[in-house]
Amino acid sequence: MKTRMVCLLGACVMHVMCPAQSIDVNNIKKIRLEMYPAGGLMWKNESAQNTNWNKITETPDGKIWFCGGDHWGTDQITGPWRQGESYERPWGFGNTSISYYDPQLKRSFVAKDDNDNPLEFDRSSAIFSNAETPGHGKSHSNITSDSKGRIYYAGYMGLSYNHEYTRAYYPKSYAGGALVRYDPATKDVDFLGIPFPNSGIVAIYYDEKRNIINGITVDRAKFFRVKLSTMELNRYESVARMSRVQDRVREMIMDKEGFCYFANDVGGLTKFDPDTENFKDLDITLPGKQMDFRASVVSSKNIIYAVSTDGFVWSYDTKSSKLENYGHILGMPQQGHYTPNIALDEEWERLYFMAGNHGGNVLESALEVLTVLDLKKKKFYWIGQVEGIEGCFGALVAKDHQVYFSSFGHLYENNEVVKDKESAPVTRPYLVRYDAPRDLESREKTEGLKERSPGGKPAGQKAQSGGLID
Repeated sequence: MKTRMVCLLGACVMHVMCPAQSIDVNNIKKIRLEMYPAGGLMWKNESAQNTNWNKITETPDGKIWFCGGDHWGTDQITGPWRQGESYERPWGFGNTSISYYDPQLKRSFVAKDDNDNPLEFDRSSAIFSNAETPGHGKSHSNITSDSKGRIYYAGYMGLSYNHEYTRAYYPKSYAGGALVRYDPATKDVDFLGIPFPNSGIVAIYYDEKRNIINGITVDRAKFFRVKLSTMELNRYESVARMSRVQDRVREMIMDKEGFCYFANDVGGLTKFDPDTENFKDLDITLPGKQMDFRASVVSSKNIIYAVSTDGFVWSYDTKSSKLENYGHILGMPQQGHYTPNIALDEEWERLYFMAGNHGGNVLESALEVLTVLDLKKKKFYWIGQVEGIEGCFGALVAKDHQVYFSSFGHLYENNEVVKDKESAPVTRPYLVRYDAPRDLESREKTEGLKERSPGGKPAGQKAQSGGLID
């Protein structure tokens, strides 16, 4: 086990707070975006997929990689099937398949292995799943890639963070999140092992300079690094905020230099040096009640942009130690708003979000709002409430300024909601695309989008819990 060395960074840190804005839920429009469903996981001529909580990546060829999973196994039973069918299906329920979107063809495809089988997580990691042995119900972490176009993904099972405390015994315990590398050019699949037995993985980042995968687990936020040239594994145990250690730690950050960041006990950031393997507590205080980050993106100038679990958007300049608070994503700081996605367009100086929640009825009238933050003007634009989407985890801006969100919810085809064999609307994972305009001001004027004055009290409902477990 590595020893954690904690030091204080004595540099003077600037805190900047932006003017408050608040969404007007009475003026928010409903919009619909193009949906590209994840494929695979077919059972009895019907898709078993119903969830998607992975961050996404763009490979050098312009393809967008995402995935979809299901809530079968020991996590939750959803869909038009009997519980006993979880024993019948080859490779079990509680599985994930990998897909990609081709922007040239404007279609999504299921990735295939070298035997022309759909690239499914349980099969590629050799972790069989059914009602007795939970496998990878979804990938809850980043899909990341390297300069050669190879992708890396990691395993997670809903409620897996409970297994270490309650059910860590054979055969019903979760084996643990696996690391897998896939080469689309050769269709080669490499199972890289399970860094922490019984632990689901919720973040991985590839440090190409050092050829290292950095990652963190959902339970106790156990940090690990795998050097791929030698397969050396280093474990650093918990780097979590201790107040949330039995809850669900969800994220870490890696900057452009390979330094890693974690939310700490005192509401700031702890920085990990990849060469000295030392930890330092940065002398900053993150905004919001949670004082953490739920999603992040790093610019080419090594500026970290993030959104907290309760919806506060902030940035941290790793060179100047400047922390900037852009305010609450919907201007509702007392209510909070769960938004586990963020995307950056550096050229247009914008951040994009699908401001939403966990998959339930949190402020239903303002649920899953496509949101843009103009970094130059320090101004939020609320484009509209996106129909169908119940949850969104990943986002990115492609080279052509198209914005993609990894989502799940009701699936529309030919302007109709897709239904199952019992005529009930299905829940499916899919990628959505937003064709961003260059001029947001013109769009706001022509479509009548309005923003309320700072400090205005928005209409809406109080937060409620519900939805699929992530």
